[in-house]
Amino acid sequence: MKSFALRAALAHLAALALACTCLLAAKANAQAPGPWRPIGAPSPGSVMSSAGMAGAPVGQTVAVDLSGPGGAARTLALPRGKSAIIELPVEATFASVTDPKVANIEVSSPRRYVVMGLSAGQTDAFFADAAGRQILRLNVRVDQDVSALDETLLRVLPGSSVQAEAVNESVILSGQVANAAEADKAVRIAQAFVAKPENVINMLSVAEPEQVMLKVRIVEVNRSIVKQLGVNLNALIGQVGGSQFSLANAASYAANGAYLGSLSAGYSLNTTQQPELNVPCVIGGTSTTCPQVITSSNRNQFTNSAAATLQTTAGSNGLNQASSTLQAFEQVGLVRTLAEPNLTVVSGEAGHFLAGGEFPVPIGEDITGRISVEFKQFGVGLGFTPVVLSNGRISLKISTEYSQLTNIGSLTQGSTTSTSTTGTGTTTTPSYTIPGLTVRRAETVVELPSGGAMMIAGLLEQTHAEDLSSLPGLMQLPVLGALFRSRDFQQNETELVVIVTPYLVKSLRPDQIQTPADGLQVADDLSSTLMGQLNKGFNKPAAPPPGKTYQGPFGYVVE
Repeated sequence: MKSFALRAALAHLAALALACTCLLAAKANAQAPGPWRPIGAPSPGSVMSSAGMAGAPVGQTVAVDLSGPGGAARTLALPRGKSAIIELPVEATFASVTDPKVANIEVSSPRRYVVMGLSAGQTDAFFADAAGRQILRLNVRVDQDVSALDETLLRVLPGSSVQAEAVNESVILSGQVANAAEADKAVRIAQAFVAKPENVINMLSVAEPEQVMLKVRIVEVNRSIVKQLGVNLNALIGQVGGSQFSLANAASYAANGAYLGSLSAGYSLNTTQQPELNVPCVIGGTSTTCPQVITSSNRNQFTNSAAATLQTTAGSNGLNQASSTLQAFEQVGLVRTLAEPNLTVVSGEAGHFLAGGEFPVPIGEDITGRISVEFKQFGVGLGFTPVVLSNGRISLKISTEYSQLTNIGSLTQGSTTSTSTTGTGTTTTPSYTIPGLTVRRAETVVELPSGGAMMIAGLLEQTHAEDLSSLPGLMQLPVLGALFRSRDFQQNETELVVIVTPYLVKSLRPDQIQTPADGLQVADDLSSTLMGQLNKGFNKPAAPPPGKTYQGPFGYVVE
């Protein structure tokens, strides 16, 4: 009995000594600076980390199982502002953390400790017994709390499987969504939970990437009317060598810049160019020959009048020269342009299309006269970025352009000759003309259902130009005033429409697709020469879907 009582007393004294040691260690740690953390009462309201140790259930205490001597190392991931409870297999008297700004350790009992995450970062924690032996070493990583983000993603995107993982100040989104629109929505939600939008790393995958085919119709109708009527008058009174009086009136055609027609009619008189014939005459009693002007009135007086030659004379003293030309022209033009570019692209990606060509534009010239050029594009261009939204709707950021070469606004550079710096030779640069461009361009963002059409651009333009020119005071004369005035009329009407239609499309088998060249057979010499045929035949087109029939001609070639 005495031995048992002695052993109990010794055990009680050992427990009291251990408690005193723990209190002294706690007091020393609280007073001394350094990495040692104070051991005190647990913080009220501390909760278990949603991450916890690897393999630890969420919201439960983490029990540490030491499988070997020398302690063990564990990894603990904590959200910022959350805590984890650590259960040790033996009592610990010392606990420290390397970076107190990242994590803090508080004691609940000699075997139970609370690790709290303070700020984003990484540190380690150390637990030891009274003899200084390591019980546990924790690699602690503190990230921002993503529990609220997880709840928001689950509520807003219930049909998707999106996981958010915090790494320092960034958030990684992983998992699978139904379409690109849901992925974009998840990224925008996550950006609201971080300090900077670029801190969201998108690792989401789309279950089935959706493809969008965009059909664009560009229709332009241009009608032009040109009417020109003008009179050109020229008169010269008085002989050559004496006093002469001139009168001239020319049509200017200011609306179109020049007379566009090729038909003209008029009257011309020139008395300075007359047919002459040398006939016998007597001058001062001497027989000689004198030049005689042959006219219609005296032609029969000379038997050799056909031998007369055209000679330059002083002309008539009255109306010496005169010309009158009437110009009349009318033109009606109609131009219809239709372009239908089609392009298919994955949702969220950009697609570009150009059907046209390129023309060179000089950008420089070296000392030898060689010209450097840069090619500019023209034709029908299409660029768009589709994003498939919920319920099959499609958001389109589209840019379409239709351009043509024209002489309006063109630049002509004449030939130039330059001398080399040494003076040994010259270099001639040929002339060139840079054409202008007429451009129809539209850029917009629209939202349409699959198969829905919308006119995104339209232009109705009408230009009217008319010009009357004449001699002052003579234009108002009745009847005769028409001889002294010219009229130039021009009218242009242009109507342009751009229509877009997006479709959600899927891939097909190769045997379900036809091209214009399928089954084409070039005609032989006999069919081409005798029958005037270019092709010999085509294979029979594909049959219509079951239960339906085609109405009228169909296929690529209709004869």
